[in-house]
Amino acid sequence: MRTARNISLLLLLWACETDTGTRDTDEAPLLETITSASVIFAHSNTVLTSFFQAPSLAYISGYFYFEDTLAEDVIFGFDIEHFEGVDNPLRFKGADWMALAGFNRGGILWFPIGSPENLEGIPTPTDRWEIRDFEVELQPLTWYKMTITCDFNSLQFISVSLQGGDIDKTLSLSGFPLEYPNYAAFDKPTLTGYTFALRGLEFSPENTPGFDVYFDDIEMGIYTGTEFVRIMEDGFENQSTVGDIPISTVPIPLSDIDENLWYLENEAAKLEIVTTIKRSGTVSLKCSADLEQ
Repeated sequence: MRTARNISLLLLLWACETDTGTRDTDEAPLLETITSASVIFAHSNTVLTSFFQAPSLAYISGYFYFEDTLAEDVIFGFDIEHFEGVDNPLRFKGADWMALAGFNRGGILWFPIGSPENLEGIPTPTDRWEIRDFEVELQPLTWYKMTITCDFNSLQFISVSLQGGDIDKTLSLSGFPLEYPNYAAFDKPTLTGYTFALRGLEFSPENTPGFDVYFDDIEMGIYTGTEFVRIMEDGFENQSTVGDIPISTVPIPLSDIDENLWYLENEAAKLEIVTTIKRSGTVSLKCSADLEQ
């Protein structure tokens, strides 16, 4: 298995060797990074009342798809987060516990981990990345199901699994801490689920084409003590566009947020509901990691 340092070096060398073109000096500068991410909220399901008082295991699961033109350096996947809220937090006011993981098309898994400061209630930048070779080669034009499982009690990852094509594999991530990356100014606790495609200028100085990853049929669930219970299931069929999170005041009232809609996770995200590619239903979500401004 390749080490994290070796994989990072290989990716950097790959970027330098393959992005050999030059950009027109009159073009707008590229973004340093882009995280094209969507977010959905889940907080009103009755089983979540007990969960927010005593968090346990949780998961996010969904399908991704890419075409044969996807660039090697684009990282894509899912994320599930527990916002504690500001009114009556379990641990820290506004804490946000994140279990994010993503692949590139070569089967390399990336996931950020927490710092000791997080357990003291201090958010930290997402810069402590673990990298693992999943020892699979993802194929284009194939729907893969990815599942991230974590423990919001011990604040640790549990596992990442991948099924699709001829792949059926689970990698234990037990012991790796979850990160607290942001102060999340929502009034009440909520679970949030995400799809994302990201890219950094460091690995693609010429923004090599091949930006798009498609997502469909996403679900989240929690462990109730005897079984996992699904708390959200969605295939982007309830909307034609992805808009901003409605913010009327701070703290942000969860009552203002529609739990049946996906929102832009950040203002730079490039998201589109499309009908041309879908796993089920009539649409899927395209996340574009294009660094153009």
